[in-house]
Amino acid sequence: MKKINIELIKKHYIVILFLIVYFSIISYRILQKPPFYDWDESIYAQVGREMIRAKSFFVPLWQGKPWLDKPPIPSLFYGLVQLVPIAPEISTRLATLILSCFVLLFQYALAYRITKQKIPALLTVIITAFLPIFFQRSQALNVDVFLLLGWLGYVLWYENMIISTLFLLLAVLSKSLLGFFPPLLFTSFYVYSLATKQIDKKHFVSLIKKVAIQLGVSSLWFIGMMLIYKYPFIQYQFIDSHFKRVTASIEQHFGQRTFYVTVLIDQFKLLLIPALISLLYFAYSFFTKKRSVYPTFLAVFFVPWFVFLNLTKTKIEWYIYPVLPQFAFLASYPLTFLKKKPLLLILSFATLLWLFFFTITPIKMLLTRSFSSLEDHQLIARDAKKNRCDGLYVLVDSSTRSSYATLKSMDLVISTTTWWGNHPSIAYYADTTTSNIYDLNEAKQKFDNLLTNACMIVVKDDVPLLLPSKQIVRQISDNKTYALFIAK
Repeated sequence: MKKINIELIKKHYIVILFLIVYFSIISYRILQKPPFYDWDESIYAQVGREMIRAKSFFVPLWQGKPWLDKPPIPSLFYGLVQLVPIAPEISTRLATLILSCFVLLFQYALAYRITKQKIPALLTVIITAFLPIFFQRSQALNVDVFLLLGWLGYVLWYENMIISTLFLLLAVLSKSLLGFFPPLLFTSFYVYSLATKQIDKKHFVSLIKKVAIQLGVSSLWFIGMMLIYKYPFIQYQFIDSHFKRVTASIEQHFGQRTFYVTVLIDQFKLLLIPALISLLYFAYSFFTKKRSVYPTFLAVFFVPWFVFLNLTKTKIEWYIYPVLPQFAFLASYPLTFLKKKPLLLILSFATLLWLFFFTITPIKMLLTRSFSSLEDHQLIARDAKKNRCDGLYVLVDSSTRSSYATLKSMDLVISTTTWWGNHPSIAYYADTTTSNIYDLNEAKQKFDNLLTNACMIVVKDDVPLLLPSKQIVRQISDNKTYALFIAK
């Protein structure tokens, strides 16, 4: 076994060297310790911290309340990592980077399995790693890296019942129902194989039984949550988090029908040309039966997900993350036709890299771009923590209040919309029970009845609307944008 591993490392040492360099580059950026940004980073950091403190290992928590929208694994993972005696902004991001490197390694393995060639597989990894969205998500807390890791692991080890089930659990308990995509696609492939008489009925039944067992095991968390929380879980998890996101542009996530196509073009630019050529080639091979159907199935495995993504109404740029390696592979695939012309293969590889790094995704732009910086809302939250506020209210700014009222009137909000405010990182850096207020009259009432040592953060433009107060409050901090008040 040890000898086999050494031989594998020797055979594929270039991709390992690349991953070491990639890890080093992003680690250097992470060590600058930029603060958690809004939205996702600060939410997963805070939810994870609360889960560990409350020992709630199966139910995510936000401000002490069950967050029923999401499964537990990503937040629990980040909560556990925060126990490491390193600044959480460093430890959690390094942990994400490690997961991202495994994603790239898995993608290399899948590309190599399909092509049996190292150079197209390596190019797939390099392109994926430096696409702006993937590069940014590699250094930020997120759920998508868990989902993609689970998907790729399932595809790579689908023949192994135990390992593939574990990867399916990772995907499902990270991104809920979306995690079921691989077994459902394999089921479609089995149906096709039966219909075209590539497998017999007995084999088909055994394959379906395997998938059914995996689906059953992966559904246990949902069943348990429904038994405990009943209808509220159904409302939060299925209606709000899935049905509404597919059927409506909730929470201002608007966009044209071609939104994700536009994002894909922006990420790949000219590299979409060889990707489309590859797609046409695989379509031709499938319909003319020029090659085995199974390699074609693996080669375009995530394309159906991209099609589905375009049918959803909620448009968020990073939702395209799981399909980035798919199109990077398609863009690299034409190199396989040069297998018997090594010199031309190397020249084409070098040309595509030059094109990618100097015209499509300039490496200098990626390495100098800042994804997070210390802002006024984080500074005022730190002041709230320093003054040991016993509970914190945050009046969101007038623009957010107006937008929320409009969205609510259009039924484009969900049950947790008001949980976050416009800066969820306030809750993390204040490190106290935090409530966001979206109504000015409610804010006045809270301001007039603040309990002793309770605090309120207010945008400076809104301060005259709250003063004078019926009870004695004092301003204990301010900055360019916010003021912090405490009740005596």
